[in-house]
This record gives sequence, C-alpha cells and structure tokens, in this order.
Amino acid sequence: MLDQQTKQQLAENFQQIKPQIQQAFPDVPEQELTKAQSNPEQLVTTIEQKTGHSKDQIEQQLKQLVSRV
Repeated sequence: MLDQQTKQQLAENFQQIKPQIQQAFPDVPEQELTKAQSNPEQLVTTIEQKTGHSKDQIEQQLKQLVSRV
C-alpha cells in the first residue's frame, strides 16, 4: 500500500509525473491514467489490471517516480 506522503505527492504532482508513468506503463491508456489521477489506490489498481504487474512492483515504481520530482 502506498504511504500517505507518496499519495500526496502523486496527487499534487500528477501532471508532472504523468509522462514518466506513461513511459513506465505503456499498456495503460492515457485516458485511464487521467481518470485515476485523484485516487492513487485506483491508479495502482488500473495499472495492475492493464499490465499484470504486481501491486508491490507498481507501488515501488511510482515511489521512485515521485522521489525524482
């Protein structure tokens, strides 16, 4: 599960991070990323459903992307 700080950073910086998320998870349509942008847990679930990656893998990737902002 994403920690509160990561969730907050994702929500605040989504537009900045979105291109990196798209690059990391190209199987997820932009439309679906945008739909889930205000709900980080939904974002993880959407990516998991589209890519087949585990939640842990996705959460770690998102944490890395957020830490670069």
